[in-house]
Amino acid sequence: MCIAAPAHVVEINREENFLVADFGGARQQAKIDLLPEVELGDYVLIHAGYAIEKLTEEAAKESLEAWEELLETLEEEEIEMEKARMEHFNQ
Repeated sequence: MCIAAPAHVVEINREENFLVADFGGARQQAKIDLLPEVELGDYVLIHAGYAIEKLTEEAAKESLEAWEELLETLEEEEIEMEKARMEHFNQ
């Protein structure tokens, strides 16, 4: 299963037909064959090395907020599991 998160377009190379997008500090190249109208500053979804959909800034921000909440929840659960493991081993 692939999950796409919004990426912010930070560079476009039209000669070689790719963009560079930022995923919260991690950068990835993607082909722009499916989104030739993409511009710097746009938010896109990337799948299998291709920019497949352009998002409005509002939609991208909503999605990014949901991702942040999910990651925080997963981190909290991991901390709780580690505490439970430590309590189990200290008995």
